[in-house]
Amino acid sequence: MADKQATVYVVDLGASMGSYNAGRAETDLDYVVRYLWDRITTTVSNGRKTDTISVVGFRTDGSDNSLVQNDENYENISILSPMSQFLMPQIRGLKELLEPSTTNQGDGVSALVVALDIIEKYCKRLKYIRNIVFLTNGTGDFNFEGINDIIEQIKEQKINLTVLGVDFDDSEFGIQEKGKSPAKAGNEGALKQLCDRCDGMYGTIAEAIEEIQRPRTKKTRPIHSFRGCLSIGNESVNPMSTLLIDVERFPRTMVARPPAASSFALTPEQGPVDGSLQKIRNTRTFQIEDEGAPGKAVDIDREDMAKGYLYGRTIVPISVEDQEVVKFNTEASLKVVGFIPKSGFERSICVSNSNIIVASKANDEAIMALSSFIHALYELDSLAIGRLVTKDDKPPVMIAIAPIIEPEFECLVEVQLPFAEDMRQYKFAPLDGVKTITGKVLDKHRFIPTQELQEAMDDYVDSMNLMNLEGLNDPLLPFAQPEDVFSPVFHRIQQVIRTRAIAPDDDSLPGISPVLLNYSTAPLGLDPEEDLDRLKKAADVCLVPTKAKGKKIGRDKPLSGLDVGKLLEERIKSRRIDKNNPVPEFRQMIASVEHREEIQLLVQQMGDIIKDIIRCSVADLQYGQAIECLRVMREDCITFEAFEFYDLFIRELKSFTEADRRDFWSRVRKDKLGLVLPSEDSRSTSTVEESNKLYYGR
Repeated sequence: MADKQATVYVVDLGASMGSYNAGRAETDLDYVVRYLWDRITTTVSNGRKTDTISVVGFRTDGSDNSLVQNDENYENISILSPMSQFLMPQIRGLKELLEPSTTNQGDGVSALVVALDIIEKYCKRLKYIRNIVFLTNGTGDFNFEGINDIIEQIKEQKINLTVLGVDFDDSEFGIQEKGKSPAKAGNEGALKQLCDRCDGMYGTIAEAIEEIQRPRTKKTRPIHSFRGCLSIGNESVNPMSTLLIDVERFPRTMVARPPAASSFALTPEQGPVDGSLQKIRNTRTFQIEDEGAPGKAVDIDREDMAKGYLYGRTIVPISVEDQEVVKFNTEASLKVVGFIPKSGFERSICVSNSNIIVASKANDEAIMALSSFIHALYELDSLAIGRLVTKDDKPPVMIAIAPIIEPEFECLVEVQLPFAEDMRQYKFAPLDGVKTITGKVLDKHRFIPTQELQEAMDDYVDSMNLMNLEGLNDPLLPFAQPEDVFSPVFHRIQQVIRTRAIAPDDDSLPGISPVLLNYSTAPLGLDPEEDLDRLKKAADVCLVPTKAKGKKIGRDKPLSGLDVGKLLEERIKSRRIDKNNPVPEFRQMIASVEHREEIQLLVQQMGDIIKDIIRCSVADLQYGQAIECLRVMREDCITFEAFEFYDLFIRELKSFTEADRRDFWSRVRKDKLGLVLPSEDSRSTSTVEESNKLYYGR
């Protein structure tokens, strides 16, 4: 389990904390509370019962602590929240108490003693990580008499002390308050000396607030996913020459996903702020159709159901007994099946997160044997290929195993490899040459870049080289180190959840942390615009106009005085579409129509020709010609925005083929020449269900 932690936050709530300083638009207390809420909500989001928190306020209007009864030095110190796991009720109760008081009375060092007393009584002699975070603006009373005893107690309990102050001087961070009072300067010096003597942390709150903008990785205690023997050799053939090493497998990298939302219900006459959310429980029932039952359905139990698998459009049931027969029985194991050179491994084929393999902690022989194996792989610059079954009856996977050797740690790291069915091989034509039908290779072609285009592309790529950026912290390190890149979605959702937990009535969202936006735009050091313009000119890049959905019925006025189309109009109108040449004549005639009624007449003529071709076809020899005519009719009806004529005909054609030409309708269904859907013409009201009903007759 994770290490237990007890943290006490000591917050200055004096009247001086309500003042505005250093040109900030928020009070000193609001400035401090930004850091306090981030730390508390981060602890709450981890959801660990072993992470407990207590909050102590000093310079408060009242006194509420166990030490004030025996010593008046502990007056104006209040325990705002006792030591416990923080949940939503504690957050909302604390929020109402974090307000500046009307007094500046109250000793900050005495508040520190109260925090020590809380930790000592709660943690006792148990194993805890003890923390005290002291937040103040450095004004007010600080009685440092007897500080040596306090330091000894902090060291004895191994408490991590952190002191953060508003406008505390920090030369490294660049904070230097002008016109500082001697009292505040003295308090700062004494608090800094206190932290130095007990190995604590001292700093200005501005640096801490800047640091919390950087997302923090969540530390989790790893849980083993495999325990067993790593075998090298064929144990079934020659067990005497097989090496067995007791090992354990742990995750090395895991995908961090945002928290998932859950469904809740509100109790009557209450809202979510009152804490009245009720979790919804889901139930599932199974029914089968039964005409004689009430509601025409009968409930059945899950035990009475069997799994069915689609084979084409037929469901093939497989019983539990049959599944046991075809089940692939395996035993948990990790076997090395071979070795490959490290240079021959392509990282792009990895299909899983990485895991580490270490020797069993309680087996010294296994530790020595695995260390020898790790060093052998490292010295030979090789990788091992293994077969892994994490649990009995689980499918086996193939893994690649690589050695890792560090000054104080060594292990094996493994990733899953794909099987042959997981790989997809694609072949592409070469980019530097074009081969003709005769086999001749051309070095000049419209698909081959010219020298000018090649140079422009090279310059553009070079201008976008991230290694050329100036001002990097370390020129030897590449741009965007993994530890500096964070998931914007994950951390933004976490940020919004924490903010909403603190302020449920506030409709505004917090600003996005600048750290999450570091790599959302091109760095300022890059200047590719000039090279991009030259690349566009060399590649002759131009804007492609949007394709029109329909054509205008009728002809545009000719530029010359002679209208050839009009001269042929009478001849076209006076004759019918030729059955021997239907496609060209249909397209020629439909392009010259001026009224929608003429399109309807042409569709009727083309429909009669299609029916005649189907009727006279010997078997399916002429089906191809009929399908081509049908496709042309459909495309032109969509183009000239007359799809309803086609829909009317295709329904008629379905009835025509049902008699003795059902095989033709299967061709129509295969080529998807059914009803015109809204995706093809926005005016259509036909649905996918209607189209499928026309196709399959149900």
